Amino acid sequence: GAFYPAIDVCAGEKERGTLETLLSSPARRTEIVAGKLLTVASFSFATAMLNLLSMTLTGLLVISQLGGQGTMPMNLGLPPIMSLPWLVIVLIPIVALFSSLALALASFAKSSKEGQYYLVPLLMSLVPLMMLSMLPSAKLDLGTSLIPVTGMLLLIKNLMLGDFQLAAQFAGPVVAVTLVCCWLSARWAV
Repeated sequence: GAFYPAIDVCAGEKERGTLETLLSSPARRTEIVAGKLLTVASFSFATAMLNLLSMTLTGLLVISQLGGQGTMPMNLGLPPIMSLPWLVIVLIPIVALFSSLALALASFAKSSKEGQYYLVPLLMSLVPLMMLSMLPSAKLDLGTSLIPVTGMLLLIKNLMLGDFQLAAQFAGPVVAVTLVCCWLSARWAV
């Protein structure tokens, strides 16, 4: 969700020749980057919300189909309804992190095609962090809460399982690490 808007607002503007006009305006670089970050984050958040809605509707459809046939496994079901507002809240820092990382890398590209080449290593470096949270032995504790992407995904996992007490215990470190990484990438983009 965050990668293509980031490429367009940075490398796309360089390609079209409109970035020079923007940089010659009285706006400071931090204001320009903040505006671009909010734009990319808005698109990313909307995409994440649409994906969440789509997965919920698909899950309801699958459960109704399997339930009607009597073949539904015992452990299959939707997350607790109380976890949905928390999932939306947790999406904000993770969207900010991915948006700021994508924006920082896309700011180096001179064209949209080059921007896509720069973002591939970012995706490849994030995959192991995402996979780490899917390991059966991965649990949310102080150590894993300090790993940028893994901690956030483990927090989301605990929210979806309805373990709100554990999620609340480590939400502070997870969000703090994510926001620090977001701030560092935004500073890098400036």
